[in-house]
Amino acid sequence: MAQYKHDRFFKFYVQALYKTKVETRKDIKVMNDEDLEIDCMFVAQSDKFGWQQEDLGLLDRLMKKHPTIIVEHYSGYLNRKNLNVSITRKNLYWEPMEAELIEAARVELKLKKSEQLPADAKAQIEVREPFTWVLAVNCGDKLLNLCEAKPLTEYGEGVYELSKFLRMGIVVIDRLPESEDTLWLKMLGDKDSARRAFREIEQLSPRRREKNDTINTSLKYCVYLRGLPVESLTEEEQEFMRTMEQIDAWLEAEIAEAQERKQQEIAFNLLRKNIPLEVISETTGVSIEYLQSMLSKLENT
Repeated sequence: MAQYKHDRFFKFYVQALYKTKVETRKDIKVMNDEDLEIDCMFVAQSDKFGWQQEDLGLLDRLMKKHPTIIVEHYSGYLNRKNLNVSITRKNLYWEPMEAELIEAARVELKLKKSEQLPADAKAQIEVREPFTWVLAVNCGDKLLNLCEAKPLTEYGEGVYELSKFLRMGIVVIDRLPESEDTLWLKMLGDKDSARRAFREIEQLSPRRREKNDTINTSLKYCVYLRGLPVESLTEEEQEFMRTMEQIDAWLEAEIAEAQERKQQEIAFNLLRKNIPLEVISETTGVSIEYLQSMLSKLENT
């Protein structure tokens, strides 16, 4: 299933949960590269009433680990490339900001070029570097060992931290025990996990703001819940879900068409290099008949 659908649900879901607790910054541009865009960054606001009135269990404890948290979600098995991108994304965001903060501190303290920034000023800057939680549906032991991930036992099973200097942790949702404490994270798991968690959330008190917002957001954007019988849906909500399905179908067709055009472009370039048709077809997935048609056009130009 297309990752963008899960990304969309994740952003709406987490923002709905934490709107009473944090300042949310979303879609942060990094070097004008969409692939390196930070989806969600949360700056804790301890004075907000949500921290006293709403308890999201393990998810709350994860969000309290650091004043500024980047949260990323991967809907399948976490791989090495995912982690590399997460590290690069955070570093590209933080390094220029760190340089600006250092320069501002030097100006404020009226330091000469040869003078070092005092230790307390450095500490005030360092604490502003975000911590990244990578929420993955699953992750193999091989990758966890490769990146030297250490279990964070104070959070329970399924939560790991990488080397301290990376300021990054991994939550393997499939390894979390099923309990009220992990309920809100389980909504970000696979289809079975999300459906079980949703049914549990439905049983919570209707007075809980986070329950009502979660149900509304999940029914609208969680593709795993489509087709799930829900008595409380209004006609407007049902119409919204039908519209989202139509939009997704259109987007999938556009993505497929773009991928097909890209493969055809690659095939065309290989044809110009006199690569055998069978090799091109096997490499790109473009049919022999289409390649013969392209070759005929090339020979006639």
